[in-house]
Amino acid sequence: MRQLLLITFIVHQCTIAYSQDTISVMYYNILDFPGTTPDRVDTLKKIIQHTQPDVLVVNELQTLFGANLIQASALNTNGITHYAKAAFFDGPDTDNMIFYNTNKLGLSVQFQIVTQLRDISEYKMYYKSQDLGSGGDTTFIWFYSAHLKAGNTANDASQRQSEAQSFKNYLSNNNRTGNMVLGGDFNFYTSSEQGCQTIMYTGNQTFRDPINRLGSWNNNSSFADIHTQSTRTSSGYAGGSTGGLDDRFDIIFLNDPIINGFSRVSFVPGSYIAVGQDGNRFNGTINSGFNAAVPQSVADALFYMSDHLPVVLKLAIDHLVGVPQNNPFIETYRFDAGHQNIQIILKNFIQHGEVRLFDLAGRQISSTSFTGNQLDVALSKLTSGVYLIHIADLSGLSSTLKIVKP
Repeated sequence: MRQLLLITFIVHQCTIAYSQDTISVMYYNILDFPGTTPDRVDTLKKIIQHTQPDVLVVNELQTLFGANLIQASALNTNGITHYAKAAFFDGPDTDNMIFYNTNKLGLSVQFQIVTQLRDISEYKMYYKSQDLGSGGDTTFIWFYSAHLKAGNTANDASQRQSEAQSFKNYLSNNNRTGNMVLGGDFNFYTSSEQGCQTIMYTGNQTFRDPINRLGSWNNNSSFADIHTQSTRTSSGYAGGSTGGLDDRFDIIFLNDPIINGFSRVSFVPGSYIAVGQDGNRFNGTINSGFNAAVPQSVADALFYMSDHLPVVLKLAIDHLVGVPQNNPFIETYRFDAGHQNIQIILKNFIQHGEVRLFDLAGRQISSTSFTGNQLDVALSKLTSGVYLIHIADLSGLSSTLKIVKP
């Protein structure tokens, strides 16, 4: 049986092409929406048209009616029909929701994580890779939406710590692994607050600030370019907090696999922004004077929509395309974005094998012996181009695979 497989292995040749896509992620506290001002959906539509997120995660959603209104009147408008949403859970206080671009993503499962105050919502999304319909591999990303206790007292901070600990306990108790995005309105005044430290450094999953801007955020002009609350200095439409922009309450944290790009998903440097924040808003309003970050119409929309600014970032998703579904030798493959490797899983065990990498001119770049059914081929030092992976055993039976590195 092994001889027959190896003979087929000689004549089989396929092309593995590395491809990359990006998804735009936005978290937004939408201020008790819809409340008594459901007409704000037109305001949100202006912000959506400017940011064009593939994933929109919101806090302070009040009702299913509000979720349906956002989907129908802020997202799926002007000929766009590809936004879907998760199921609505009416938990304690206000709620969360995820909306997503179905051309790129699908929803696998969702759960609610109970905390002392509000539920933290969990959404497991999968990337719709080009070969998914033919049995190809995919990439999963866990999205979490949190809205922790507001207030600047010791008791408020203690409750935020309790909520953060409930979240980390949930991840550990349910053995959650893989790519994770945690965002929302955390109400942290400083990164040294215990709740923030718990999120970042404890448990089986550690999280990072992707822009590494830790410190005492409250009323500190050094962080003026990332402050997200409040967009108003006096009472605004639909109520909300006042006082001007002097707090970084809204944050998107990424776990280590994404920060290091270990599992096909990585943070796109320079993509993390507080929408509308040009750094000239310290203790001021988002739409006063000239805003260098967004058009005036968007600045006005941010003022009227909420007392918070949305936060956005982009994630790069690396995937391989071109491995035929009926390939008799390759069980699966993985692209390690952090180490720039192609990991090829073979269906059969090879006792004495050799994998060699060539460029198209026939020059050998590397040669490695292996035993088993797994191959790891490093691509980190390769320039863009086409390369050949030659796999053989001691009998001389072999197969050649072509890879394309952009």
